[in-house]
Amino acid sequence: MEKASLNWRTFVDSGNAGAGPIAKSWNHSATPTFFLLDHKGVIRYKWAGPPGEKVMHDAIERLIKDAEAAKHNTAK
Repeated sequence: MEKASLNWRTFVDSGNAGAGPIAKSWNHSATPTFFLLDHKGVIRYKWAGPPGEKVMHDAIERLIKDAEAAKHNTAK
């Protein structure tokens, strides 16, 4: 991550796309594949190919609301 100046985790299988150990573990079938995880680290969305800005934005907003609600409920 530091070498490539990335501020998010990224993983790459060497060799054929969709055929390496990471692809098999995550049921990855296309490149690019986007995964969106919730505040607990659970995969909530998966898109084979770019989902589009509005779709991604709406999904992120839903997850933010869920995380805020969970934080609020835990604080009680």
